Amino acid sequence: MKMYKIFALMYADFMLMKNAKWRAAEYFYFPITTVIIWGMFSLFLESYAFQAGLIVLTVNILWNFAYLAQSHANMQINEDSWSGSLKQIIITGVSDFEYITARILSATILSILMLILLIGLSITIFNLSIILAQWEIFSLLILSTLIASIGLSIIVAGLMIILGKEYGFLAWTTMQIFILLSAPFYPVSIFPDFIRPIVSVMPYTWVFEATRNVIEGTMVQSTLVNGFYVALAYFIISLPFYKHVFKKAREMGWLVRLS
Repeated sequence: MKMYKIFALMYADFMLMKNAKWRAAEYFYFPITTVIIWGMFSLFLESYAFQAGLIVLTVNILWNFAYLAQSHANMQINEDSWSGSLKQIIITGVSDFEYITARILSATILSILMLILLIGLSITIFNLSIILAQWEIFSLLILSTLIASIGLSIIVAGLMIILGKEYGFLAWTTMQIFILLSAPFYPVSIFPDFIRPIVSVMPYTWVFEATRNVIEGTMVQSTLVNGFYVALAYFIISLPFYKHVFKKAREMGWLVRLS
């Protein structure tokens, strides 16, 4: 991979975001206001169930982080598709992994900046001090969330290439079903027996369970490790899938459907 091509694509991403003012609302306004809403709710719950409020607030922070890390990379592919610039990018000789790496790095930078802002806001206003007190655990949870989101974004990119531009909505809808099946605010036991095996291999199930456990003071190390391994599995699986899809797309002309 040639880094100058990756940096050029990243520069184009950030310039596009700078010129598209609505992106500031999508990437910062909604996450910030969402965390404020749930932060206020956690304050309200102090006299009822303080831990429940902290769980809701913390999970929402990780949720917003995961969404931005995944959706931004895929939305940039949509932008290339909708504007017709994808064909020009491919013609310049940008490889399959140079293209997706640039999108992932842009999304990672943006999502980490947003995460820092949300954590700082929550610690300052809503006294979410447990993140600082248990920073080693939360660092691994954040890393697991990021790795899982990157893997998911690569898989979604592959699906968008296969299905065509009319399925661009996968960029912002995929995360919702994965969060639903990752049991964000409740244990896996809430689900019917037949669906629990699926829930147990969702990208964020173990991350959310570990988050709830650390706030409740019942942290089990295996839960934390499982979260990292599942996230890593998504990332590892996504790479050959994307490579195969991109190769097939060149052979079968699927890229034309995106441009």
